[in-house]
Amino acid sequence: MEERSMISARSIFLSVCVMVSFLALAAYAAPDGNVSGSYSISAPTAAGDDVQVTISLSISNNTSADIKNAAISLHDPLAARMTYGSLNGLALPAGAATHVSGSFKVPRQLYDSWQKGSSPAMSVSFNDADGKAVRMFIEF
Repeated sequence: MEERSMISARSIFLSVCVMVSFLALAAYAAPDGNVSGSYSISAPTAAGDDVQVTISLSISNNTSADIKNAAISLHDPLAARMTYGSLNGLALPAGAATHVSGSFKVPRQLYDSWQKGSSPAMSVSFNDADGKAVRMFIEF
């Protein structure tokens, strides 16, 4: 009976080691270049067929480098080149969350889609250390 307990304890120990190793590898393998976040949207103010809203964001820079002079843009979800405004000149420190907010005028239908569960399509644009333009969509 005693040996069965040792095998069981050993199996548990090995299982825990495998799980810890897997989690460590998964964390290490997380894609560099990610930005994620959460948001809240204020009550809309009517502006004809559009609405004016304030979007408050908490943006996490999950990369290993600071992002400087960034712009966060709000995109049309069906036509990414069409934007409804941007917040410019932002600093997003590596491994940290930054809180920003801005006012955007959007079609009422887009606002209604957010109220039904879709998320705003937003990106962060900046120049990397080599001066190359980079745009990453924010994962909400």
